[in-house]
Amino acid sequence: MDFVESYVENGLEFIKVYSKTKNSYFTVAPERGAIVVLLNLSGKDILYLNKETLFDKTKNIRGGIPILFPICGRVVDGKITFKGQEYPMKNHGFARDTAWEVVGYIDELSQNGVVLKLSSSGFTKTFYPYDFELFIKYTINDEIFGVEMIVKNNDRDELPFYAGFHPYFLCNKDEFTLKLDCEKCFDDVEKKFVDLGNFKELDFSKPEINLDFFDVGSKSIEFTLDKDKKLLLVKDKSFKNIVVWSLKDYDFVCIEPWMGEHEGYLQNKYYYLKPNDIFKATFAIILNKE
Repeated sequence: MDFVESYVENGLEFIKVYSKTKNSYFTVAPERGAIVVLLNLSGKDILYLNKETLFDKTKNIRGGIPILFPICGRVVDGKITFKGQEYPMKNHGFARDTAWEVVGYIDELSQNGVVLKLSSSGFTKTFYPYDFELFIKYTINDEIFGVEMIVKNNDRDELPFYAGFHPYFLCNKDEFTLKLDCEKCFDDVEKKFVDLGNFKELDFSKPEINLDFFDVGSKSIEFTLDKDKKLLLVKDKSFKNIVVWSLKDYDFVCIEPWMGEHEGYLQNKYYYLKPNDIFKATFAIILNKE
């Protein structure tokens, strides 16, 4: 396959997938939670990455596109209850800390890609007592990077989850803009709802921005990373929340499609997948040339 390269750096395997023209590409690290660490669309680097955290397996990776499963968001006291029993659980779940298996490649007329799988195991059952298979399909053409999440319930019980993704976008904050359709937003730093009627732009002078936009009605979220990088994040209705997170003095803004909100499990806001059923959800990052 001339559109795939595999290489090892600092003992970690990477897979690089090119578009048909090779003008665009992405790189994924299967052993590090199947995280996409690099995305280049038509010569433009899209993602932020702190390489030190990538190669230090004791740390959460700061950068790329971490996969959040079986929950997205914060876990109170690091514990969560399933099947009437308490289990340890880190914020954003365990998928980003687990090695994934490469199970196939995509070679289609207009796009190339890779398919990765995470299956339930003794390790996952220390956090989540269910039998499941989680597939992620990453695809690319010159202007579109696509993500499809497929969850299969192999358990006898319903499978509770609300998943998400955590893209770190490399940006010039002086030129950053954001446009989405939303009626409710919660400021998770100040612990209060935002008056969207007077909301104009993100205040990057603050030490931290952590905004949870609820029930985002727009299918497309428009944002500008700098004057040369205008993007769309196009999502399906499963990702009803968009979380925007950034830290002062770091050149990233995270725009995160989530199925739920911080601590949503406390209100039982899971999606319940019936035994033997399959759930699919998609989003895409698109280079906007308009």
